[in-house]
Amino acid sequence: MKKKYIILSLMLLSAHPISGTVATETAHAGFLPYGRMYKAAKDDRAYTTQARDVRLQLQLHKAVLKEAPSNVINVSSYVYLEHGFLVGEVDSENQSKALVKAAGKLTGLNGVSYYLPLRKTENKPETSSALELKLKSMLEPDYPSSKLTIKVVQDVVVVLGVLTHEEKKKALNSLKDLAGVDKIINFIQTPSPQEVKRSRPRPLRNLFN
Repeated sequence: MKKKYIILSLMLLSAHPISGTVATETAHAGFLPYGRMYKAAKDDRAYTTQARDVRLQLQLHKAVLKEAPSNVINVSSYVYLEHGFLVGEVDSENQSKALVKAAGKLTGLNGVSYYLPLRKTENKPETSSALELKLKSMLEPDYPSSKLTIKVVQDVVVVLGVLTHEEKKKALNSLKDLAGVDKIINFIQTPSPQEVKRSRPRPLRNLFN
């Protein structure tokens, strides 16, 4: 009788595991980066170009961090079509030159453009931040961040991204109307035919929409 109880107990443990020593099922958790996937799909750059730009941007960010670790929060780095951009405020002309020089040493970049004015003690960063948020919210429905980036430094609007000629003209006109500023620095890139995604055939179901 005692043996029967032992066998029954083992059967119950197998059916309802309560410890790590008994056979258990492993649940795998994960996530899909839908936001990143959406941005990549909306981006006009070929996927291989996007991948290269991401890799180069990480390297550029590391170069900025190494050259000016105390000022990294004030300088943003971007890469579009293998061209590097540095935007932000610096403490001195020497720091600006050092950052540009460090960026120019990166293998793979075809050039570096920058807007790095000296930091002003009387400057109010909250004013620039408010203007930046306003412009982004108004333009984002038509131009997601993967296509267009806006950075406001000392009330100067710096525009970066990858747009077609028509999109660039429309975006710049909108910024001039919305920002109410006379000075806009245009760092927008226009992709060549080789750098643009190939047009894909539309699914059959979309022909009837």
